Amino acid sequence: MDQFDLNDNVIKRLGLETLPEAERVKMLEQVTDIVIERLMLRLMENLPDDDVTAANALVGQPEELIAFLSGKVADLGTLLDEEIAAVKMELFAAVGEPEIKV
Repeated sequence: MDQFDLNDNVIKRLGLETLPEAERVKMLEQVTDIVIERLMLRLMENLPDDDVTAANALVGQPEELIAFLSGKVADLGTLLDEEIAAVKMELFAAVGEPEIKV
């Protein structure tokens, strides 16, 4: 799925279409930060201390962090997908089911 489709899906599902663009971007950045933090916590349980230190040094640089972790964790993409799905489910549960317009 295209990243833009994913973002649109989340925005629509949460009922945020009417927010100004800057606020939608900020909200999506915050959701991304949550996903990355959760993924990092999950990975830290299994990485050696040296790798944890190196990963922590890259936290403010998401592209470099993902590249580093990709070399250390074989199933990083699967773990990332699992965290994205979990965060989306929690967000969607918090807003409830959308109204069906007739």
